[in-house]
Amino acid sequence: MKQELTERERKLFIQMPAVRAVLTLSVPTIISQVIAVIYNLADTYYVGRTGDPRMVAAITVCMPLMLLMAGMAGLFGIGGASLIARCLGVNDFAKARKVSAFSVWGGVTVIILYSLVLIIFREPVLRLLGAMDDMIDYAASYMFWVCVIGGVFMLLNPLLANLVRSEGAAREASIGVSMGGLLNMALDPLFMFVILPKGLEVTGAAVATLLSNVAASAYFVIYIIRRRKVSVLSLNPRDVAFTGRIPLDVITIGLPSFIMTMMGSVSSAVANNLMSPLGSAAISGMGIAKRTNMLSFRVSTGITQGTLPLIAFNHSAQNYKRMKSAITGAASIAVGFATLCMIVSLIFGHVFVRFFIDDADTIRYGSRFIRLVCSAMPLASISMTAMMLFQAAEKKVEAMFMSIMRKGILDIPLMVLFNHLWPLYGVAASTPIVEGLSAVVAVILAIVFFKKLFRSSGNASPDRESEQPSVPS
Repeated sequence: MKQELTERERKLFIQMPAVRAVLTLSVPTIISQVIAVIYNLADTYYVGRTGDPRMVAAITVCMPLMLLMAGMAGLFGIGGASLIARCLGVNDFAKARKVSAFSVWGGVTVIILYSLVLIIFREPVLRLLGAMDDMIDYAASYMFWVCVIGGVFMLLNPLLANLVRSEGAAREASIGVSMGGLLNMALDPLFMFVILPKGLEVTGAAVATLLSNVAASAYFVIYIIRRRKVSVLSLNPRDVAFTGRIPLDVITIGLPSFIMTMMGSVSSAVANNLMSPLGSAAISGMGIAKRTNMLSFRVSTGITQGTLPLIAFNHSAQNYKRMKSAITGAASIAVGFATLCMIVSLIFGHVFVRFFIDDADTIRYGSRFIRLVCSAMPLASISMTAMMLFQAAEKKVEAMFMSIMRKGILDIPLMVLFNHLWPLYGVAASTPIVEGLSAVVAVILAIVFFKKLFRSSGNASPDRESEQPSVPS
């Protein structure tokens, strides 16, 4: 069993300059997130080659279900990664091992229950998400293969990646996620246009996604088993522990990510329902706009997920100066890239939509949606970075407030209001307003947090690994 930090962990978390450590941890994660965006777009691209808006709309309808699964992975993956990194910061390797096992098996249990609910209440769920008669069979097939049969594997892929990153192994985590994405892109056309007959393109895309997640999950399982002697990560159910506040800490730390993702899922469902009277073209146009916006979101996600162990480790070790340098560097990179994405989207929005589907109505709706939604990209990256800071520092109230405010208190009410004031385009126009308000609150909370932190510590910022406190209970 692991007894001390590895040389890589010591170098990344303690010795390397903060901004360089942020880049070392974030760049591989960003690459894997970008590949994840590409393979998500690949489904839409290949389905769009059919020229059938109903098929594109069916995948859009299923997006909230997949977002909810991503939220479950974040609940146990981000919560577990934060607590593991803080345990490493005080050399409590035994507890870190128990946290790892609880995160894996807790997530698997929840996703199995979720998949059972979907298979039992399939049609009511899809109707609630905005599926209409002309697309519901396509949506049901996609949901069955991706969320029911492939539910466990879709959860394990990002969950295990987060746990692997908690030990500073960002490159290895990136390899697993990227491998799954690249495999999905290769399998999409094979199953959609070669193996399965015409008319089953949506099913083909779903089966390709399932198999790619199986492969990525297998990679992470093999990686963890091979490194069990020098790692705190465990897949052994006998290591699951319910003592030492482990379940409570994992869930409460990961809960803000889950709530934000869950409310994002609800938000997508509300948007689909608000647009459903306008038909499949409007729904598919919004789906393409959201997928285009996904690149900026995923890069911000890569930066925050990659940096989280560094922030958590140094917060636990009371190296507040290094922690602040890391969060400042992460925020600068995230906002800078998001701004670039916004500019590109403003200029080439119509080109993106036409790339996915050559349908006049979908292009008209989608290009306008993109221009409205993309202005929120830099603002969203600010909120995401601040929430990562609060999760890493175990500031549960601030993290929870940020997630509920952004995707609950503001998002859905403003979407309904703007849709009433500006039918059709108001749904997209509400997005930058929501993100702008959230970003202002995020900056204020972060400033208050650091002022209190340095005041309470007497401006002390130890740069050594000795004299570390015990793990917060």
